[in-house]
Amino acid sequence: MNKTLRLLFVIHFAFAAVTVSHLYELIHCPPVNSLINLYSSYTYTNRNFGFFAPTVNDDYELSLRAFNAQDTLGHEVSLNASDTENRIRFLTMLWHFSEGNSKSQMDLFARSWGLYCMNNDSTVNQVLIAVYKHEVPAMTAYKNGERISKNLYYQTTIYAK
Repeated sequence: MNKTLRLLFVIHFAFAAVTVSHLYELIHCPPVNSLINLYSSYTYTNRNFGFFAPTVNDDYELSLRAFNAQDTLGHEVSLNASDTENRIRFLTMLWHFSEGNSKSQMDLFARSWGLYCMNNDSTVNQVLIAVYKHEVPAMTAYKNGERISKNLYYQTTIYAK
């Protein structure tokens, strides 16, 4: 039993190592490729955002407030992510927005979000876009009472012409 367990561990580690190092691209044997693909899909080792991701980033939150011509309060607009794949795409886009880009690059993302709001409601003439960063404290700071904080990371207003 002990030898069997060791063998299974070695096989799992080998499949995971082949997948995360992209060595499977060098293997040109269809049955082996199929087996590696099936196993890595089952164990989630083929996901770039999975267990082997180098860091866990702080969380970002997007706020879209749309205003009509005479509206002073505005209304919140949410980007609907109807399924898991679209939620991952949206969160990836938000992550790419916040990965240290220049202001001009972040403005491009913001204009696309503002345009989305205006395309969905032709009466919207202004969109306030704010991105908040939920900063996660280090473990020692958490033990000393510090908690997750929500800070304004970026803000702009997009106007319809």
